[in-house]
Amino acid sequence: MNKKSYQEMSNEELINAKKVTTIAAVLLTVMLLILLGMGIYISVTKKFSALVAIPFALSPTTIINFKNLKKINQELKTRGIS
Repeated sequence: MNKKSYQEMSNEELINAKKVTTIAAVLLTVMLLILLGMGIYISVTKKFSALVAIPFALSPTTIINFKNLKKINQELKTRGIS
């Protein structure tokens, strides 16, 4: 799939991308924190669980989402849209 650069997107597309990226990043962060809490709880109450490693393995996806959100916000700021 050919992904448009943020400079090539229209204002409406950028605003929509910002909404989608924000929702995805926040939901993924919350889910990873819940999963980390569950893994720690299971490790403390029973024995060590591999669930503790999953949030750390999936955290780069969250980092990428927040970096893309920052780029979108910068492009919106250069266009004078907040």
